[in-house]
Amino acid sequence: MNDDAALLRCYVEEGSEPAFTALVRRHVDLVYGAALRRVGGDPHRAAEVAQQVFTTLAREARKLARHPQLAAWLHTATRNASLNLMISEQRRQARETAALALESVGGGIGASGPAWEQLQALLDAAIDELPETDRVAVVLRFLERRPFAEIGAALKVSEDAARVRTDRALDKLRTALVRRGITSTGAALGAIMAGQPLVAAPAGLGAALALESLASAGVGLAAGAAVTFMSTKLITTALLSALVAFSVGTYVGNHRETSAQSAPQVHESSQQTQALAAMRRDNQRLTAEVSALQADVARLNAAAEADRAAATVAAQRIAAMAKAAAKSPIIGVPVWDLQGAVLNNLRQINAARKQYELEKGHPAASLSELVGPKGMIRTVRTVGGENYADLSMVGTDVLSVTTPDGVNVIFDPTGATTTKPEVPPEVAREMKIQPSVLKAVDAYRMAHGGALPPNEAALVSYFATPQEGADFVEVVESRKAKK
Repeated sequence: MNDDAALLRCYVEEGSEPAFTALVRRHVDLVYGAALRRVGGDPHRAAEVAQQVFTTLAREARKLARHPQLAAWLHTATRNASLNLMISEQRRQARETAALALESVGGGIGASGPAWEQLQALLDAAIDELPETDRVAVVLRFLERRPFAEIGAALKVSEDAARVRTDRALDKLRTALVRRGITSTGAALGAIMAGQPLVAAPAGLGAALALESLASAGVGLAAGAAVTFMSTKLITTALLSALVAFSVGTYVGNHRETSAQSAPQVHESSQQTQALAAMRRDNQRLTAEVSALQADVARLNAAAEADRAAATVAAQRIAAMAKAAAKSPIIGVPVWDLQGAVLNNLRQINAARKQYELEKGHPAASLSELVGPKGMIRTVRTVGGENYADLSMVGTDVLSVTTPDGVNVIFDPTGATTTKPEVPPEVAREMKIQPSVLKAVDAYRMAHGGALPPNEAALVSYFATPQEGADFVEVVESRKAKK
């Protein structure tokens, strides 16, 4: 989930339009689907609302780069933009809009049972009433279909805790819907929402919204920054897709209009017969052009995928700095990684024992009561052979585990003595320069027809700043000195 913040920072700090476009494509289905439900299923209004939301995102990108959950913010922004649009429509056509609104509301509430047709008109307003964490859980689980592992990462809890929070959020949503006349069990509500297909934005809408949002926010395609080769491919692909749609649409529209006018008289004159033959020839020509354009789009997409694969190989070859600090002698992984994994297990156990004590009124007798198919935790995976069986089950006690090779990890519910895994300075320095190394690899490949740099020395002159190049050389020399 941290990819959203990373893309926003890349856009804010570097003016990267591909980063903003990727962010829009990541969430366009969520925004368009929520807008479509709020504006009564009108695709044109939904697209207009989506445009306003992503324009606001572009303008507020610097502030939103620190927002913990962008998906929840987008859902709220969609609500605000939809309301503003509908209010504007009501002011222009007050009487007609009011009558249509009354008619549509009457039809929705009168439906029997918690059907989707009845639910969708009220769903987003009910979601708006939920607290922030509950809204995040519902939006990620049911509107973006994220797995519980990602929801847990977003809420900074374990996967099992995320499952519990999502169930509770769903129950709160059910209560909010009851106040609107929709009665259902939590399980039925979840089944209805999960059973609906995800609303997909029209093809090409994400790229178009990104370009228009950047333009509306005051960012031009050529405003002081060079367009990268990848950006050119994406723009070309979007233009070709638009041309395909325009060609097909123009032909179909013209064909339907001409057919409607000439069908009753198609046999009345040779002139009309010739016109029909000409239209058939145009049809064949346009069909061939569309096929050629589709082939070009497929070729460009394949080239873009090849570029991404090559960039991954380059990153592994040039930028992947081996974690060369002290490692656990038994399992051979960096100590900080071992500490982090064990600490996550202890946090999960702490959350489970507190939940057990809350529900049962007394602490669990042993860890076995918390773990299993019917327990609070499905399983606890050991990392280096450590034993969790003797841990205290009292929710306020400190949890401490020592691995067979002597690595001790402590979790203190108060936070006073909790172990803090520390990455050695030399490894932290290698990890810090990786983003600049990836950019240098991309710059080298663009200058050499996609070829990878043969060695580290060939890459030095392609860093964005001399300081980044010097940092890279220092890390490479330090790594060689240790061999």
